[in-house]
Amino acid sequence: SRLLLPPPPQLVMVSRVLGVVGKWDARREDSASAAAAELGSQLAAVAGGGSGGELLRRGWAVLDGALGRLAEDFAAEAEGLEAKCLLTRHSFEFAGEDGCRHAYEHEGRSFADLDCERIRAEVRVAAPVLAAFAERHAYTFARRLATALPELALATEPGSVQVKLQLTRGVHGCAPCHYDTSDSAASRQATFLIYLNKGWSTDFGGELQLIPFLEGAKNLEPSFDRAVLFLSDRVLHRSLPPRGLGLEHPRWLLTVWIDGLAVDRAAPGGQWGPLLQRLLAPALYAEEYDQALRESLPPGDAQKALLAAQASEARSLEEDEELAEMIGDLRKIFAERALVRLASCCSPWLGDPVNDV
Repeated sequence: SRLLLPPPPQLVMVSRVLGVVGKWDARREDSASAAAAELGSQLAAVAGGGSGGELLRRGWAVLDGALGRLAEDFAAEAEGLEAKCLLTRHSFEFAGEDGCRHAYEHEGRSFADLDCERIRAEVRVAAPVLAAFAERHAYTFARRLATALPELALATEPGSVQVKLQLTRGVHGCAPCHYDTSDSAASRQATFLIYLNKGWSTDFGGELQLIPFLEGAKNLEPSFDRAVLFLSDRVLHRSLPPRGLGLEHPRWLLTVWIDGLAVDRAAPGGQWGPLLQRLLAPALYAEEYDQALRESLPPGDAQKALLAAQASEARSLEEDEELAEMIGDLRKIFAERALVRLASCCSPWLGDPVNDV
């Protein structure tokens, strides 16, 4: 007979956290995904996919207490990665006034890639529960979400799910306005976020700001174990800068991106497709783009270059006669909807429980 050795301690922990009861057996790995599958079902229920495609209409959904005990283990491993200096500083290149490419490292933002294709060996060893989630259970979550929300046509094959742990801290510890679907991630359909920062207070700032097209901005506090699901191709978003005691408090974020076959597909009854939204957003939300970039980068060559590129993109849209007319019409619609939102906020019978801006 074959001798079965007891599992290493980290696998025992994963099994207990995910609700696998009884004697360890490698064949029961599928049962270890129960929590991820349940999370997918809960989010799908919140999104209302089965009753008319609420997620497609609104673009986002929120679930508090998403992971329970598992969030505690994720947070502990995240803190361990920082303590062991295993996080990578966020960096990018920009074109300087001298015509050369320059590298920039952001002091307030760092990360660890967790999906199989990118995870470093030392990160896998130091964070086995996070690594197991990225390798197996994130796919279980994606499959359950795909089944519950077939209109998204989510992909679940190997390589279609990317997982990253992110840390922001300090004055410029925030992200500028952006869409998660881009030229470098053209198949990205859904973004799933879980906040892992313990002890976060409302007055710390650092909210996730969602900006659905032509709607009021939604500010979501990054509460511990809060999950946010939104459509990558059509929800403009940013993170607001921390304030007060939040400047020194770490803001941890576990991000799961899921590819899909319905990218840029218009929502039921929608007039403006996601591709058009992303094209016009830099001009339509020029002030928001400018403010977010100034808040996410300190003054210097990098900020100056990115502000100039951003302004140039908005200007080119405004100079196109056809697009300029469309942008003008959309601004009128946005203003009219803003008045309706204002009236709703002032009415004791109407309003939105989420913080509208």
